[in-house]
Amino acid sequence: LVGVDYGAALKFFVDNLRETAGNQSLREDETFYVASILAHYAQTSRADTLSIPSMANLSEVFDAFILHTPGLPDSEILEIGGSQILLFAGFFRDQMARRHNVEWFDSLGQSMYERASQYATDIKKRALLDRISESFPFWTIRCRDVSRLCRENHLLLRLN
Repeated sequence: LVGVDYGAALKFFVDNLRETAGNQSLREDETFYVASILAHYAQTSRADTLSIPSMANLSEVFDAFILHTPGLPDSEILEIGGSQILLFAGFFRDQMARRHNVEWFDSLGQSMYERASQYATDIKKRALLDRISESFPFWTIRCRDVSRLCRENHLLLRLN
């Protein structure tokens, strides 16, 4: 995303999440949270050494966050794992569905956010993570719809 800062990426995803929701009402805090995940990974290199970079696919997410860290009582790690599932089972759903049971990953993402909310120390963060857990399948479908919208309108995307 050359020439696009985090604020522009966030606005892009917020606007497109709202557009794909149609007449369904969205909670603003959830919308901004999901958009922030998409904006973050849109601007984070897989070679990033300062934080946990995006995995390549759902298999890597499973290996990193489930197979090698089962039952880890760390809210932040669970949230990161859930966010990567949201990215792949949501925005890249059509591609991931060719190799993975994305509905199973939806339930796994829900579980990770539910556990993250249980371990969160901040009350507002706990409530947000709990709501994301409950609405996780809804958000993966919204992210899939944003991805489809981007593919359908790739020649119409504006950077400014």
